[in-house]
Amino acid sequence: MAANIIKDGVYAVGVVDWNERHFHGHTYVTKRGVTYNSYLIIDEKITLIDTVRKGFEKELLENIRSIVDPSKIDTIVINHIEPDHSGAFPEVLKTCPNAKVYGTEKARDGLLKYYGVSGNWTAVKSGQSLKIGKRTLEFIDVPMIHWTDSMFTYCAYDKILFSNDGFGQHYATDKLFDDEVNFDVIMEEAQKYYANILWPFNILVASKLAAISKLNLAIDFIAPSHGLAWRKHISDIMEKYLYWSAHKCKKRIAVVYETM
Repeated sequence: MAANIIKDGVYAVGVVDWNERHFHGHTYVTKRGVTYNSYLIIDEKITLIDTVRKGFEKELLENIRSIVDPSKIDTIVINHIEPDHSGAFPEVLKTCPNAKVYGTEKARDGLLKYYGVSGNWTAVKSGQSLKIGKRTLEFIDVPMIHWTDSMFTYCAYDKILFSNDGFGQHYATDKLFDDEVNFDVIMEEAQKYYANILWPFNILVASKLAAISKLNLAIDFIAPSHGLAWRKHISDIMEKYLYWSAHKCKKRIAVVYETM
């Protein structure tokens, strides 16, 4: 997967894992593969948002290099430290050792435990922001969506919400946006993703969605760390998250039978 433009100055530089069929061991079957999404913003301070899984460092750096020399990255934002997002972080840090790194305090603690490095770290939390040029990045704590370290990053200039594990799907494709694939398929994968990753935290998801709603963010794009970015069906996926997190379901009857 080559670098793709989301909006002027904002690029998807992540990688596609076409062959992954069992995410998190054998508990989550990913019949359509997986993507590990990372995003590059070109501004006065060149900013990388999240990295990718270990083993895909070369592809990530090649995608970045097609736009800019990776050593020129000034800022790295770590929304979540689970290895499928942070595995390439040590290698990226070697490439741009002077970059400043931003994430929650729990994220820093986790990176040190995983890799023994955290870089030039600044701990951030909800309500804090970072000016990187004409853009300002705003940080939103979302603990347990789906780890305690998790956060979202919002860019008002581009109206993009970098949502990490929120609103994701496991769907390997050479497309970038939700309206470039079959709607029923992407919603099936989004539902399966929610059920496997976020459903145990429904109460927390519902309360955090309510808190984010009060921020009145203008959102033209949702850029998750897995799957396709949302630009046409944002209201649809938001409504589904509200529905799923409210423990609502359609009335059905399961018929279980056995035959010779």
